[in-house]
Amino acid sequence: MRPYRANLIVLLLLTIGVLPATAQTAAELSKIAASQGAAAALFFNPMTDKVPELGAAVSSYQDNKECTVRGGLPHFMARLEKKAPVVIGYIGGSITQGNTGYRPQLSKWIQQQYPHVKMRWLNAGVSGTGTDLAACRIQEQLLRHQPHLVFVEFAVNGAYQPGMEGIIRQIIRNNPETDICLVYTLLNGQTKIYQQGKVPENITGLEAIAEHYQLPSVHMGMQAAKLEQEGALVWKGDPKAADGKIVFSTDGIHPLMEGGNFYAAAVARGIKKINTTGNSAAHLLPNPLIPDNWEDAGMYAPEEVADFSGEWTRLTTKDEAKIKGFNSWFPTIMKAATPGASLSFRFSGTMFGLFDIGGPEVGQLSIEVDGKPVVLEEISSKGFHLYKAVPAGGQSTLNRFNRYCNNRYRGQYDMIAVGPGEHTIVIRLAPDKADKAGTLGEGQQQDISQHPEKYDQTVLYLGKILLRGKPLKAAAAANASKAPAANLSQQQKWEQKVRNYERQDSLNPPGKKIILFTGSSTIENWKSLQQDFPGRNVLNRGISGTKTSDLLAYADRVIKPYKAAQIFLYEGDNDIGYKLTPEQILEQFTKLFEKTRELHPKANIVFISIKPSPRRLKDSVAIQRSNALIQDYLRGQKNAGYADVYTAMLGPDGGLPPAYYREDGLHLTPEGYKVWTAVIGRHLKK
Repeated sequence: MRPYRANLIVLLLLTIGVLPATAQTAAELSKIAASQGAAAALFFNPMTDKVPELGAAVSSYQDNKECTVRGGLPHFMARLEKKAPVVIGYIGGSITQGNTGYRPQLSKWIQQQYPHVKMRWLNAGVSGTGTDLAACRIQEQLLRHQPHLVFVEFAVNGAYQPGMEGIIRQIIRNNPETDICLVYTLLNGQTKIYQQGKVPENITGLEAIAEHYQLPSVHMGMQAAKLEQEGALVWKGDPKAADGKIVFSTDGIHPLMEGGNFYAAAVARGIKKINTTGNSAAHLLPNPLIPDNWEDAGMYAPEEVADFSGEWTRLTTKDEAKIKGFNSWFPTIMKAATPGASLSFRFSGTMFGLFDIGGPEVGQLSIEVDGKPVVLEEISSKGFHLYKAVPAGGQSTLNRFNRYCNNRYRGQYDMIAVGPGEHTIVIRLAPDKADKAGTLGEGQQQDISQHPEKYDQTVLYLGKILLRGKPLKAAAAANASKAPAANLSQQQKWEQKVRNYERQDSLNPPGKKIILFTGSSTIENWKSLQQDFPGRNVLNRGISGTKTSDLLAYADRVIKPYKAAQIFLYEGDNDIGYKLTPEQILEQFTKLFEKTRELHPKANIVFISIKPSPRRLKDSVAIQRSNALIQDYLRGQKNAGYADVYTAMLGPDGGLPPAYYREDGLHLTPEGYKVWTAVIGRHLKK
């Protein structure tokens, strides 16, 4: 996309990802859009009887063009050879999200090939969406879990190249040793292209990116195309009328289980072809192939970056019957149902957008950018429906209702491109009601006729704010006072605790090359610290109940006195409890880190991520965002590290194992500390 002038505002209508007009029919686009329903669980387990085994299917076909190895999967293969635990992530559209597409079958096959390797699997498939939204959501849904291998599937959902390159660059920047494999699914009719010995246009564009970054790729539909040509397979049909032939799908897009087995077997063959550790050097991050790629995209909880007028309500999604299916995307939702209700936020960048839930009751929005109303006129563009700001004659509202909201709820997202720079955005629930009956087709009038009150509303369910760029502090966050100071009783306890430490030091000086642990109660309560790290000169100087700012105040007494070679900091748990925003927590941590660095210029400083806990489930998004901000900050610091206990404490299903927590749902049991010991042990300096 070309650069935009500062005064040009373009709305990218991204309710669905789209291909060039020659690659997808309107009917196919409708099927993709309509599939975008509830969210799938992030963590999954393929080792069940419901997931078929690929078996001989993997060896039933051979074509050297099916998989291009390029740089291979050296780091992932090396971990498998060492029997080291691995995390495998999948990101894509509905074919990835669904349970018949390829993901469960492939995962089961990989585990069966390496039965002694502990594996965890992540499903970041979102139906009806493309690489644009994926570039916004990949940090939250995949990268914070530090995957060792990521499969990327978006050929049928737009194959939007700037978004794909943004995904790849974010993965490499997050961890240069994370391997990436692009996998290409097919649309109805594209088997004919393979049968002619050619590659579909949308996939050719993605192959250019794979070549630029030397990533392996797999054409998943070549075997099915050959079988169709031989008359043994029907790409789109009714299994009951197949006359003994294999039916790949009923709609030409989404595979039935047998069709998904073909897709999975293709990737399995690719992995066998790639099966070499090769060059284990970290992935390089070359200059971008597309200057305007989506590397700068991100997704944020609205309450973290925006101010809201008084009409808004914060909902816990899992407690709301109508929308609880979206809980894994949106743990909380900001809801407004009063025309005029507004939200505002500031950011520095080139695009902003909304990721929300559509349904019968949703309404229209008016938008202001930098103090001026946005009037939208539709223009044409390859790959997107576009709207631009015009003085007059355009539409003044953004309608959140569409024909896929007929008696159902669905995820949907729009983005607005603006000139580069700092921007103030105001979004209001418009008083003008949408013509919902007119929006719905002739065959969609039954529900709105029988239940007009369900549609005669103006509501917004806002799940996330999307940005290309970085959020700036919202007025509320910027002006918010810091967490309340500890009461006198708490301060007296802290003072007594520190004096006890000082007394211990005078009686038994700790010596040199200390490995210092300091922070709040999770550190102080770690009574087995010395036993957990035998032979190491570890020292526990935890202070229960402290926030980051409190530890900073005691830094001269619990950090400065020691000849520390390495310092582990754990704070943020109580900051979350006091409702500090992630940006405020980052600000406080930065001060603590700088103070610690000033006191110990040569020490290795490691932040232990804020842990998940049953008591703070409602704050999980804020915890994850705080961790991500701090991790990003630490990447720019020398001799510093980030110990990710958050991910390690999640069970195979993404939940929190009760064995890790005391009855209070916050503090750790010995089993919980075993997890910490394993994570921190990887960061200890020799």
